[in-house]
Amino acid sequence: MDERNEYWKTMYEELELQMKDMMSMTLELVESNGMEKQKTIEKITKENNRLREEVEKSKMAQMENIKLNKEIRRLKLLEHKFNVTYAGKFTLKYLALKSSIKEQIKK
Repeated sequence: MDERNEYWKTMYEELELQMKDMMSMTLELVESNGMEKQKTIEKITKENNRLREEVEKSKMAQMENIKLNKEIRRLKLLEHKFNVTYAGKFTLKYLALKSSIKEQIKK
């Protein structure tokens, strides 16, 4: 009976050592997995920040584009007013006459 108890005691100790080794391996895996996840999170965070900056730049460019389009429209309307109204036509003819006089004076 004593031999039997010794056998089971030895088996139990071996099993305990195996369990301890398995738990250490599991802990190592969990820790390494946590580091990989942390690296992935950092990489995603960097990418997210870069994309946010690009979106900000895009919004700024879009707002600038809107301002420029408004300015172009305003200038086209002004040009149209000069081309259509009598005062505008008179002004354009006056400016053309003035530049031609300057040209003749230079010669």
